[in-house]
Amino acid sequence: MGTSSVRASRSGGVNWTGGCDVEPLDLARDVPTTAEDIEVMRRLRLETPSWFSLTPVQLEALIPEGALDRRPLTRPDARPFTLP
Repeated sequence: MGTSSVRASRSGGVNWTGGCDVEPLDLARDVPTTAEDIEVMRRLRLETPSWFSLTPVQLEALIPEGALDRRPLTRPDARPFTLP
C-alpha cells in the first residue's frame, strides 16, 4: 500500500469566512442544573444498572414481544456493505 502525495487542506475543505452568531455552550446558562437535580442523577446512577452489566436474557426482556417483527432491523432491499 503506497502513500498519498495529495496535500491536506488546513481548512478541511471548509471555505466559510463569515462569522458565527451562535455563542459557545455555557452549561450554567444553557443547561441549568440544581443541587436537587444532581442528587437525583447520582441516586439514579446507583440504582440503574449499566447496559453492559445486563445478561442477554435481561436485554431481551426489555424488547417488547413482536417489536422486531413490526420494525425490521434492515430494509428488505438493503445490500451488504463491506469496507474496502
